[in-house]
Amino acid sequence: MRPDPVQLMSTRLLWRSGSTKTASFQAGLLLLVLLMGEVQTCRSDAGSFVAEVWLGMYSDMWSSDRQTWSHQVDELFTSLREAGIDTIYFMVKDPWGYVYYESKYAPLPPKYNWDLLKEVVAKARAHNLKIHPYVNALAEGESQPDFYLCDHPDMAIISASGEGGWVDPSNTEYVDRLLSIVEEIATNYDIDGIQLDRIRMPGRVIRAKASEELYKQLTGLSPEDDDNRWQGFIRDQVTQVVARVSERIRPISEDLTFSAAVFPSPSSARANQLQDWSKWVEEGYVDYVCTMAYAEGILTFKSYVDEEMKGSIPSKLHVGIAAYLLRGTDLSLQMKYVVLDSGLPGVVFFNGDALASNEDLLSAIAKGKEGQFEEKSPSGFLLMGAGVLAVAGILAVLALARMRRKSTNKIAAAVAIRRHARVDRCIFRRFPQQFGMQHRC
Repeated sequence: MRPDPVQLMSTRLLWRSGSTKTASFQAGLLLLVLLMGEVQTCRSDAGSFVAEVWLGMYSDMWSSDRQTWSHQVDELFTSLREAGIDTIYFMVKDPWGYVYYESKYAPLPPKYNWDLLKEVVAKARAHNLKIHPYVNALAEGESQPDFYLCDHPDMAIISASGEGGWVDPSNTEYVDRLLSIVEEIATNYDIDGIQLDRIRMPGRVIRAKASEELYKQLTGLSPEDDDNRWQGFIRDQVTQVVARVSERIRPISEDLTFSAAVFPSPSSARANQLQDWSKWVEEGYVDYVCTMAYAEGILTFKSYVDEEMKGSIPSKLHVGIAAYLLRGTDLSLQMKYVVLDSGLPGVVFFNGDALASNEDLLSAIAKGKEGQFEEKSPSGFLLMGAGVLAVAGILAVLALARMRRKSTNKIAAAVAIRRHARVDRCIFRRFPQQFGMQHRC
């Protein structure tokens, strides 16, 4: 069992102070200082960094009327550019089988009947924004199969997570279709880059028809023979999909960048999502990754960023921030830790819907682009309050313990008095003459 930190601090301070009460009080104050220290920041100038936004148009926020939709996009892009946003990652293939442009390989969602990507590209250029379409690679329905996977059940995997809407990365027919979609976008639209999202598995893979056949052919084994080796094989197959997409788009334009949206912890992503993104960076399959370091608290967020930096190449990291979870001050603190404290090249906000008409968040981004960051988060005051409560709790426990000791002493004294009284009565009875008393029967 690990020692309690307050008890440990109290023990060390007791050795110096000689007083349990003094030592515990000092430990409580030290705990308060530590809690306050977690939210202290300082104002400084940030270096040049890119600020980016993921944007999908699948929510009810977006109108199905073309004219109204066009006005919504203009308003959003104007506010994003004024806040200092440089790049839009626009979702062109969602995880439910639909695409948001005119494609030979997949349908538009029922909500729309026009080429959204074409208009988004034109509006991005008008607002001096870079545009990177992103494609959901291996998800076809996520939790359950979409219409495409229902028509191609042999492509689906069975995973430990229970999610049935994911595709076997070894299925050549599906991967060829994915490559065609990516090539179609890169060839027909004036874009700055391509990004893959959901280029992973939902968890451990139990069954996958094409992968099992290839695995058997290469190793002579079945998945049940060696699960670790089997999961490693699936991981390598996911990596091969990334490598093949990279090979397909590089010749189209040397100016076209290729990135991937990935889980924040490289070791956890490798083990749990079979997403070996640190290898993708090291091998040059992608130009950079956008890590989804989504967290409300600054401490959790810092731990994500620190692990990403240790497990990959820092200059290839754009850190994703969950704008939809945060207030402006918290968003500012996370921005500061990425671009100023850690010196990373960029941040990506999820998502455009959360930023639309949110002046608090937009203002925080604009100030960050100017090198101005908040000094404290409102959550910091909660931590300070927790510190005060911790000190009060320690003192209350000490007071209760002292009262119990006093009570115990009183009980012990009363017991001793009664014991002595019994002894005295016994003496009086046995030797009454010595005390000037007559024995009474």
